[in-house]
Amino acid sequence: MITACYIFLVLFMSVMLEVMLGSASVIIPLTGMSLFYLSMVHGWRVGLFLGFFSGIVVDMLFSREIPVSALSFMAVSGVTAFWLLKGETKDVLLHAVPGVLTALVTVLPLILVYWKDMMLCGAGEVSILLLIAMASGAFILPLLILILDFLSEWLGMDLYRNARENIEERI
Repeated sequence: MITACYIFLVLFMSVMLEVMLGSASVIIPLTGMSLFYLSMVHGWRVGLFLGFFSGIVVDMLFSREIPVSALSFMAVSGVTAFWLLKGETKDVLLHAVPGVLTALVTVLPLILVYWKDMMLCGAGEVSILLLIAMASGAFILPLLILILDFLSEWLGMDLYRNARENIEERI
């Protein structure tokens, strides 16, 4: 029960921060980063479920006609499965790579679907938005892993750094 409350609070905080920053025209994929962490700790099936519903919430809060975030947040589970098989979970600074991949997977579909609305700003500014999202993903994911692992350890729950040891359960 505490795990479900923890997951809800982490996703609620990340969705609210992403929507508040997004309403100020700053695209930082906090929900995608949180979904990456939760998918690594609790498995890709949980990540698909959480990604779909948190994506629907984000799309509803931004009043989007097409549920792009729901599909792109579900794709974060693919990045998680790839990183779980190929990457490292002990070295936190190495997580800039999946941070960039997660930001790319969550922001690029948005830009591709809504490119006509964004082209009023110009192609240069749209590419700068993507680069800022990728740079923030490279910075935020390692920091988020440290913070959430500290909280998980304090609460006595599964840790991110032990996800590779439990690989049979995760895949």
